[in-house]
Amino acid sequence: MRSTARSIVFLLGLAVLGSALWAQCNQSCPERRNISVNGNGVATADADLAIVRVGYKLYGPDAKSAYATASETSNAIMQALTTSGVQRTAIESTSQVLQHTQPYELQQYPISSGERAGRQFTVSQSWIIRVKPDDAGKALNTAVNAGANESGWIEWIVENPSALQAQASAKALSNARMIAEQMAQRSDVHLGYLVSVSENQGPSVFNEAINGFGGGMGMGSTVAGTIQVGNQQLAINSRRVEFKVYVYAVFSIE
Repeated sequence: MRSTARSIVFLLGLAVLGSALWAQCNQSCPERRNISVNGNGVATADADLAIVRVGYKLYGPDAKSAYATASETSNAIMQALTTSGVQRTAIESTSQVLQHTQPYELQQYPISSGERAGRQFTVSQSWIIRVKPDDAGKALNTAVNAGANESGWIEWIVENPSALQAQASAKALSNARMIAEQMAQRSDVHLGYLVSVSENQGPSVFNEAINGFGGGMGMGSTVAGTIQVGNQQLAINSRRVEFKVYVYAVFSIE
């Protein structure tokens, strides 16, 4: 029994000694002869696809009449878009809601009892339209003129981001190696091969949705209507897509 106890104590002593030696180990130890750095890379390209978000919000005194008015507006918007040349397959429904109007909406503005009675139910519907960047303004204008009174968000993207991602990754790794080489020179050692690398990537703010109407346009009327904006449309320019990659790289020291 005493022999077993002595063995356990001996093993614990070795473990403590090993931990102490490892704590004192520096870059000269074979197990830790490496340099770890962070790097980043950015690649940009012109957007080749625009995702235009359009929709409407209407009110009615009861569910049936509100739905009937909304159906007219909904079909008018779809008809206008397809007639203008937008393919039906490029239009996707995202939401459609019929509900009691929220109390805070009825209390938000000073309205008469008659207006309040005409706003008891709310219908809202929205779509996304996938078009080429040069056609984004036309699609938005067409939808708004047909009754889409809550519209304006446009997201600019590249359809195949693989090439952009590869460029950013290559730049990030190159940046990491440059930093590691500078560290090696200052430490008077020679940088060796790449041991491992991991990356965190994603599109930057330039690829996020932007709002062309400052939060969407709301008519606030009690019946369906059309926003008459004439023949002119908003001046909308495509934004460049920027892809960022951050890497954590480990290089050996020779």
